[in-house]
Amino acid sequence: MSDRYRRQKSFSQIGESGQQKLAASKVVICGVGALGSMVVERLCRAGVGNLTLVDRDWVEWDNLPRQTLYTEEDAELANPKAKSCTEHLRRINSELAIDFYVTDLHSENIERLIGHPDLIIDGTDNFETRYLINDYACKHRIPWIHGGVVGASGQTLTILPGRTACLRCLLPDPPPAEQMQTCDSAGVLGPAVGIIANWQAMEALKLLASGPSAIDGDLRVFDCWQGEARRLRLQRFEASDNNPGCPACVQGQFEFLRGERQSQAKVLCGRNTVQIVQDRSEPLALEAIANRLSSECSVTANAYFLKFQLGGLQWTLFRDGRALLTGTEDIELARKLFSRYIGT
Repeated sequence: MSDRYRRQKSFSQIGESGQQKLAASKVVICGVGALGSMVVERLCRAGVGNLTLVDRDWVEWDNLPRQTLYTEEDAELANPKAKSCTEHLRRINSELAIDFYVTDLHSENIERLIGHPDLIIDGTDNFETRYLINDYACKHRIPWIHGGVVGASGQTLTILPGRTACLRCLLPDPPPAEQMQTCDSAGVLGPAVGIIANWQAMEALKLLASGPSAIDGDLRVFDCWQGEARRLRLQRFEASDNNPGCPACVQGQFEFLRGERQSQAKVLCGRNTVQIVQDRSEPLALEAIANRLSSECSVTANAYFLKFQLGGLQWTLFRDGRALLTGTEDIELARKLFSRYIGT
């Protein structure tokens, strides 16, 4: 093993044996935008031996203030993030096995793309994919590390299925879209990304080098602008006489993994339009979404739908959660923009 890791090995909780465990570990990073690209760079430099990157997006100019691995050349060429990230990582550490997939992660391909790694990293930007990852991880008992940042605030949670609280113990269902801020509606600051990503990376090193006993399963919440941090102790949502318990890690329902809770998207023939249909138990609060989008664009509203122009497309957003994005037949682009501006 190269002497490049001697400073890490000098840290007693890593040592020679811990470094060997890192070298033998496989980690899948779902999303290599702001969080994911920074986490995977840390793991690459630390010598985690096998890395797989999954991302559907390409590098854009407004990524560069916070997505530190990418360059102006990447943005100029609009390179796929997974490809550019892999190329940069291989130049950083040529000793590792690094694979990538430029695709949207969904219920039909998650088994093929993720397989059975030692750890999954959440670098995604939407709750639908996070709940899918949670289902998959709980089913196969694979640890995963959630992270999210909006504005100058963020949170991270390390989940050990069967041992600690999972995402659905904390939030049984995805938050309503109208209640969620996104990076496009609230902005995002690079230093906040760095704090969350580095915490995720530290949790990954602890788990891979020292095992599950190094993980407490608590939720960390950071308000980086105010300089505040909170640690929230979580417990698994176990079954009781009055409640069947967590839908995922206790009941094993896995609706997201079965595709029952997945947004459906299709091209409408002859209309240059993609339709996205969400599975929703409650109607969208269109008024709240209109208020949130008002700083981005002009919104026309009535009792049934909103109309607005964003991302170069004409949108029609219905109260039942259905959206028509006119001006493209690219389903991947439509999903990306829906996630960016509406959330899940």
